[in-house]
Amino acid sequence: MTLSQYPTAMPAAATATLAAATALRHVRDTSGDLTFRALDTLQEALFRAKVTTYAALVEGGKAPVAAQEFMAGIGGPATLAAYQTAAMNIEMKAAGWNSALSAALAGLTGPELISMITRNVNGVEAKYIERATFIPAAKADPLRASPELDALISAFEAVGA
Repeated sequence: MTLSQYPTAMPAAATATLAAATALRHVRDTSGDLTFRALDTLQEALFRAKVTTYAALVEGGKAPVAAQEFMAGIGGPATLAAYQTAAMNIEMKAAGWNSALSAALAGLTGPELISMITRNVNGVEAKYIERATFIPAAKADPLRASPELDALISAFEAVGA
């Protein structure tokens, strides 16, 4: 007999999955410059959803009948197999999104990421390095409209997130 922690693992996965879906929609639905903070939040949320989903699948596998009933009771897939299939679909769509994001980041020019600025403090000028905190809207908008982002959001919506 193996003890299962599915009653805590599954709600944690649901919470993380909902957070990832929210972060995805935030990136898609905002306009103007896209902050790196929003992208960092999204990527971290995707990681948390993945890790907690893996844990839920492992814990559910220790007591599959009870876990499936529990999972269905919180609005999840009816079977562990369906849950695993949905998780694999999300993982494939996330790989597409990560490729699109990587390409968008690679397309940023040096001045869009880092530059020298002059600051004047009490009449004394000094040169500083300024790091960008956002992707300019002109380059962020195609990323927001990417089919990879839409496909990933759709994969999350397929599990109710």
